[in-house]
Amino acid sequence: MSDSTFATATHKPASFGVKGKRVAIIGAGPGGIAAGVALHRAGFSVKVFERNPELRPLGGAIILNATGIVILRSLGVQVDDIFAAGVPEFRRYDGRVRVNFDIDMDLMRQAGVSGWQSGMMRSELYERLLAAAPAEMIATHHTFSHYAEANGASIVHFAEGQQYECDLVIGADGIQSKVREQLWGASELKHLGIAVWLGWCELDGPERKKIVIHHDHAYQMGYAPLRFQGKDCFEWWFVEKCAENQIEPADPATYVRERIQHFTYPVPQILDATDTAHNLFRWVVKYREPLKEWSRGRATLLGDAAHPTSPYAAYGAGMAIEDGFFLAKYLAGCDLSDLSALQAGLQRYDAQRVDYTNQTTAFARFLGRLYHGVPAPLNRLRDLFLDHSSLPAKMISKGVTSEAQALLRAVLDPAV
Repeated sequence: MSDSTFATATHKPASFGVKGKRVAIIGAGPGGIAAGVALHRAGFSVKVFERNPELRPLGGAIILNATGIVILRSLGVQVDDIFAAGVPEFRRYDGRVRVNFDIDMDLMRQAGVSGWQSGMMRSELYERLLAAAPAEMIATHHTFSHYAEANGASIVHFAEGQQYECDLVIGADGIQSKVREQLWGASELKHLGIAVWLGWCELDGPERKKIVIHHDHAYQMGYAPLRFQGKDCFEWWFVEKCAENQIEPADPATYVRERIQHFTYPVPQILDATDTAHNLFRWVVKYREPLKEWSRGRATLLGDAAHPTSPYAAYGAGMAIEDGFFLAKYLAGCDLSDLSALQAGLQRYDAQRVDYTNQTTAFARFLGRLYHGVPAPLNRLRDLFLDHSSLPAKMISKGVTSEAQALLRAVLDPAV
């Protein structure tokens, strides 16, 4: 979906829409597109700029929760038929339940879902977001270079030579965000110490009402139900301790199978059902130190550009979708050419999102280190603690479910 209207290089900035309503989003991932749709529905003229020559969703499956579903519905995105909602549990490798997540099922019914989370294929979500986006909203083959603020506007520059005048620049350009770097300076990309293998398969038989996260003393293997192309499927993830430059094994399927073969049903069966030649991906997890604010002048951030997260949050794409929703909510009706009005809206956005996402990502890093950073034989003592203490359930309730469900209530309440 390239934009031929603005594709030619020029020394004079092109404009789109009416002054005071022009928003440039850098990065066409799920968060960038969702923000574009939300801002368009709020009355803004939006261009989403993508560096690649064509739009291609990367990776296999993601996790989305009830909050994301409510937001996507509000944007006109049809997702109910691919959201196989379940309730999460932490279990030992042999199936013993360690933590039941405290989910308010009355709130789930209010949200119109049967459970808290589901797997979802990134490609299918991407297609449906694109179907909800205005024609020509996305401009491909635009590699962001920098932006400059002058004369009550911003000029966005691209490596291919294009320039655009707008009123607000949004960095949705991922963990390597150049918008973030210009806004807040360079920061170190740190190694969390874990790697994740992501896969998915078609499979009938296992219970589809639970999102299950299994652990033994060294590894995690989790799975979630999803619907893909009308079929019952599961996404799964295998998490392990990983050195920063650890070499990827030559035979990934055998490597993972050797480490989870003692896990209880249906873990081995899910791996056996996976087309590992095509539906298995490896991700070495990186993060950056959190920012205390995202917005300055005529620019702000969302998604991994603002808050890259680890798989123990299991919700990077979902938080990016939330970001776009609240940004559009707090800017609705704003004349973006009025810098004081713009900054008032961005301050509300930062106040709603920064602390929440920082707490979520920090807790995810803590869990990653707890499960994969404790050396032997201390990991055996940790496992005894996890088996016989109620503290982990209380930590999960405080660090994940209570805050996340409070956010859902805010999304459901138009007055908030």
